[in-house]
Amino acid sequence: MASEQKKKFNEKHELRRRIFKATKAEKTNWRKVKADLSKSKEYKLLKEKEQLEKDSEQKNDVVDKSRPYSLSIAVPGQFLNNAQSSELRAYMVGQVARAATLFCVEEIVIYDESCRMTQEAIDSYWNGSWRGNTETSDSNYESCFHLAKILEYLECPQYLRKALFPIHKALRYAGLLNPLDAQHHLKSDDRSFFFREGIVLKKPVKQGRGPICDIGLEKEFQIESEIPLPPGTRVTVEIKNMDEDAKRYRGSLSSAAKVRQKTGQYWGYSVRIVTSLQETIDRSKYLTVAGVSPRGIPIGQFDVCVLNKPKILLVFGGISGVDAAVESEELAEWKRAEDAFDVLLATTASNGSRSERVEENVLAVLAQVQCRLEQLSM
Repeated sequence: MASEQKKKFNEKHELRRRIFKATKAEKTNWRKVKADLSKSKEYKLLKEKEQLEKDSEQKNDVVDKSRPYSLSIAVPGQFLNNAQSSELRAYMVGQVARAATLFCVEEIVIYDESCRMTQEAIDSYWNGSWRGNTETSDSNYESCFHLAKILEYLECPQYLRKALFPIHKALRYAGLLNPLDAQHHLKSDDRSFFFREGIVLKKPVKQGRGPICDIGLEKEFQIESEIPLPPGTRVTVEIKNMDEDAKRYRGSLSSAAKVRQKTGQYWGYSVRIVTSLQETIDRSKYLTVAGVSPRGIPIGQFDVCVLNKPKILLVFGGISGVDAAVESEELAEWKRAEDAFDVLLATTASNGSRSERVEENVLAVLAQVQCRLEQLSM
């Protein structure tokens, strides 16, 4: 104890001696000298803290702040055929997107209820050759692609939409829809969060450096490590150097899963298109697959173990319900909804309407399921 006090006294005495010497020799303000010494000490402490955080990450000692479960939903694109106009079709998609964002859905699977879709058609959608010129009807699967395109557009941050989404017929009325205002839809003056969405720019970079990205700020962003990414690629990045004097911000490549793990923030949903309901029910990907049907059990009785972060998929049917979607799968092993799903969940406790709209069911079921899962997580 005495040695520590002596050490502190010597440090304090040395600081006073340096201040007096600088004041006497250089005629400078002693307050300025003391401030400079304090800054250097703070800088040293900051570097030590950064090193400790880096060592902690290397030891995989990062606390997982994400939810103890993940939710995904599956909807058939054919439910949009119930809309009387293109405006109403876009509005219905907006309702599904809002519900998915409100209740932190991580993936939206779109399946073809008619079982006519082919893998070649899905490839044409993802490579950009699908233009949406064919009118939607019950005799085709065009509504699946319309649903996917609007969902993707709404999930994308506003500052990236012009670069990622050229003018498209399916997006004609997307600008009229309510914004999702999701956690990753950050403003251009918001620097409070160190994760952002960006797009790779077509700019030359030095050897050993990563690609340059637009992340919606006044300065561009450059990935520190050399990663081959083609221009136009959407990326999630973590800003590690936001020096205002630097030419660009710098950081590393990240992902939505890492953002959820490190911060607990919801980071949008992904969109996947499959050819049929049978392809949707992937037992290797989801721990529990639940169908939504009026014949199901109340959601208050839904039981699932949340100890190992289960992935849960909620499957919604079209206008005729999930039972009709199951029966349309001629090549499937199962013929009844009870055989296709792990459990059937009832949509609502009581219905004041004779009809149930898909976009309303998505909102109602997600609200009840999340409440139930939060109870099980306590």
